[in-house]
Amino acid sequence: MNDLSPINVIEETNFHNAWVKAIRFCYNQGNNIKFGNISDIKCIKDSCQLISLTGNAIQQILDKEIHPLYPFKQINQYCDEYTRQYLKTYLQKSLEEKFSYLYFDRLVNYDTIDQLSIMKDQLQEQIQTNITSNRCQAITWHPEIDLKTDNPPCLQSIQVRYIGNNKVDVHWHFRSRDLITAWQANVIAITECINNEIIPNNCIIARIVDYSDSLHIYDSMIDIAKEARFVPITQWPY
Repeated sequence: MNDLSPINVIEETNFHNAWVKAIRFCYNQGNNIKFGNISDIKCIKDSCQLISLTGNAIQQILDKEIHPLYPFKQINQYCDEYTRQYLKTYLQKSLEEKFSYLYFDRLVNYDTIDQLSIMKDQLQEQIQTNITSNRCQAITWHPEIDLKTDNPPCLQSIQVRYIGNNKVDVHWHFRSRDLITAWQANVIAITECINNEIIPNNCIIARIVDYSDSLHIYDSMIDIAKEARFVPITQWPY
């Protein structure tokens, strides 16, 4: 039996440096494990991490800034996958063209329930009454589907809470996450989706709490992990 994967908590006001801190922790202290299935075994360094983003990090995310070493560059295209227009086109594709799942599809078509529209109404109620709620939440997991597939959703849930003064606190939970190629794109796209679908224009995000049960580095990405460096805010755009 493998040792337990280490737990890490990061509080950052720089989006890029939060990524670097997470990488360094996972690279230096991560648990070396194998996961997947017998026909597709993956070797990773594994960690459990909670990353709190505040201050300037929120604006960096909204501006779609990525660290210069971040390998995935198609951020705008990825953000499009979290829109109703993309979903409309996606649903017309053949089964062979579709992914195992689409996060936005799960969020707005969960057993025909549009969870994001309901969350928008719930948040409006919080704002009008000035009473917060921890029940303003959407989920992606379908047990009858996802417990039996090799490719279940990584994103599990999203929560939005009103904290007064036209500010909201955003939390989300991932069961599994590729730290090197997925993390920054996930954060940017989900934030843009929440802003477009749930949060009114006169509100701002005060904090994003990003939690991953398994935030990991694939062995094939170790070289990128070794090169991760902190980046001053003033160094953007690159």
